Amino acid sequence: MTDNSNPYQSPAADTQNRPTLDNPALASRWYRFFGALIDGLVQLAIIGPIVFFSGTWADMMANNGALDLTATLVWFIVGEVIFLALQGWLLFNRQQTIGKWLLGMKIIGMEQLDVPPGKLYGLRYLLFHVLAQVPGINLVMLVDPLLIFRGDRRCLHDLLASTQVIQVPASR
Repeated sequence: MTDNSNPYQSPAADTQNRPTLDNPALASRWYRFFGALIDGLVQLAIIGPIVFFSGTWADMMANNGALDLTATLVWFIVGEVIFLALQGWLLFNRQQTIGKWLLGMKIIGMEQLDVPPGKLYGLRYLLFHVLAQVPGINLVMLVDPLLIFRGDRRCLHDLLASTQVIQVPASR
């Protein structure tokens, strides 16, 4: 029994919001932003020179920034292959991308910690890469990151894949 009028009583600990194995600490919005920025810059560092030196950049500039459907499909596939070459091992084995790994974050499932690879890549990445190519529908790419401002910090791709991004404890 505690006496609330005792000024020398030790303060009560707030154990309700403390991270545990069952309730891990969510990754901060800023960490997730910088993780996505790192991932995008890594992808750009690889695909940018390829686009430039292949002549595709010159073709786009000659056509007001547009490519024909065939070239768009080819570059989409090239982009996905490069994404998987860069991120695949970390994504499928550790449920992290390069940015998440550098900043100490990890993707986990809402029902179970390990997320199946098809769900992890297909719903979190591939679906949104495809939607980004479709005029009009690509506006979903503006809504997706804005959902991080919800209380559970889950974006649209997290909701679809039943995932969340957590901060990995330093000891792991």
